[in-house]
Amino acid sequence: MTRWSSIVLFLVVIAATVLWFVFSSLTMDQRRSSEALNIEYFSTPESLSIEAVKARPDENWHVLNGSRGSFGYTDDHYWLTFNISDVDYDRVLYMAYPLLDSIHIHWFSNDGLIEYNLGDKQPFFQRPILISDFAIPVPANQTGEVFIEVVTSSSMRVPVSLMSEADFFDAKLQRRLVEGLYFGVLFCMTVYNLFGFIASREPEFGIYSLYTIFFGGLMLSLDGLGFRYLWPNWLYLQDKGIPIFGSLTLLTAALFAYQLLRLKNYRQTLARGLFIMAGLALVSLAVGAFSSYKVGIHALLALAVPGCLYLLIIGVYLWKKGLIYARMFTIAWGALLLSVMVNSLGYLGIIDSMFIQRHAIMLGSGLEILLLSWVLAVRYNEQRRERLIAQQRYNEELETRVEERTFELEITLRELQEANNELEQRNLEDPLTGLHNRRYFTQQIEREYRRSRRNQRPMCLLMIDIDKFKAVNDTYGHGVGDDILQAVSTELRKQARRPTDAVCRYGGEEFAFILAETDLQNGLVFAERLVKHIRQCVFSTRDGEHSITISAGVAAIDNTRDHSVHDLFTAADSALYKAKREGRDQVVTTSIEE
Repeated sequence: MTRWSSIVLFLVVIAATVLWFVFSSLTMDQRRSSEALNIEYFSTPESLSIEAVKARPDENWHVLNGSRGSFGYTDDHYWLTFNISDVDYDRVLYMAYPLLDSIHIHWFSNDGLIEYNLGDKQPFFQRPILISDFAIPVPANQTGEVFIEVVTSSSMRVPVSLMSEADFFDAKLQRRLVEGLYFGVLFCMTVYNLFGFIASREPEFGIYSLYTIFFGGLMLSLDGLGFRYLWPNWLYLQDKGIPIFGSLTLLTAALFAYQLLRLKNYRQTLARGLFIMAGLALVSLAVGAFSSYKVGIHALLALAVPGCLYLLIIGVYLWKKGLIYARMFTIAWGALLLSVMVNSLGYLGIIDSMFIQRHAIMLGSGLEILLLSWVLAVRYNEQRRERLIAQQRYNEELETRVEERTFELEITLRELQEANNELEQRNLEDPLTGLHNRRYFTQQIEREYRRSRRNQRPMCLLMIDIDKFKAVNDTYGHGVGDDILQAVSTELRKQARRPTDAVCRYGGEEFAFILAETDLQNGLVFAERLVKHIRQCVFSTRDGEHSITISAGVAAIDNTRDHSVHDLFTAADSALYKAKREGRDQVVTTSIEE
């Protein structure tokens, strides 16, 4: 048996071993997920309340064939419902797809309504069961009806299964063995080629190490393992990981093929095509980094299949030219192209198979990485001496170009970030008083309102107005009026002693004070102390010292009634104007109308 045949046989044995482990894991998942759920579903372009979903007529629900819903790319909200039967052992409700943005589970159990909010838009450690997919515990003897709302910018795939807790963790262990074997191969190839680069200074080895690193990052993002082990609190990378790592993979693949195959010595047109592919990969990288996930993943998929096909065409061309390592290069990219095409069809919902989603690209890429490592070794043994000087020069030029582009991009990003921070600060700050402006007030009162509703805590709003301020402007001029506004703002800011207190200039001589977790009585005490404090102040202005008074209206929400932010603001504003009508320099409270 020749050396080439021995290597091919060895790789085939490895691929067959991986396939056996994958098939074993897959069949185990299927066998242990045999509990029938009778899932029904419907989709809607907008979010619905759980009451509206429960009231939806039966004819508007569709029966889901099996338990693996696959609907392609869509912006719709998908609702699923099924019943959980009564058993005497603990179970796990499992959704074996890690790229779902938002999963809201409503479980009407024996003990009442239980809700879970899951998804890769939330920090990893908030999950009830810390796995790369999504799962919730189902204790023994618990029954009830489950409603699940799913929204995602990725492919809408909702594989739902219910299995015993023991079988679930056993199946996860089997899958981890497969993934460990795969990522172990990637790690070994990365280290092997990195050592080859250090020993030989051949740029192909260095680029190929980067390629395997980026491909590993892509697979970690696809399988949710990166979010679990490497970046559990980095939501940006979890959202952008697939487009970013996928684009970097195509970029390094183009550079690797150009450096390995020496296309400029055979056909310059094909070499230019590789640079075009690298440029398109950079465009895809920028799109993936700065646009939405949906746009980024479509840009990546639009480039991935043609890119792999182009590399396959180059391999066939050089195979016909008689290059010994072009044969294995062609087989390697053929395997990857097939897995990428099948995986893309799975993402688009054309074919529905979690085996494809989880393992097809893993098998294809694993075989491709092994074969390309062998191609590198053959090429190095045959051409190392005669190509060394030219490769070193090209590597230096390429590194300089990449460093310059990276440096320019870092400067541009830094300048853009500084400009954005300054603009955001200016947009939320009143230029005269330095207080938060009306825009900030509108945003903050909504945030505090939602927080108070969520925590079932009271919330208080003070509307404040400087008494007879128009007379000050008319008598002493607007300059003195500005001095008084600034001085009053300073005193108000001093009273905002809690981190949650917010004082804003609402407009003109009118101010707003947002007091979180404060009821009406405490808000009244605070407002009276504030009015008294301003009454006792003497303000220095360009026209000498002046004293002024303020009026305040106070309203509060105790969250025992269904009131809105508008109700709170209207009540506080009405109280303010009542205080001004009744003589100013006083505090008036009011209750919110039913």
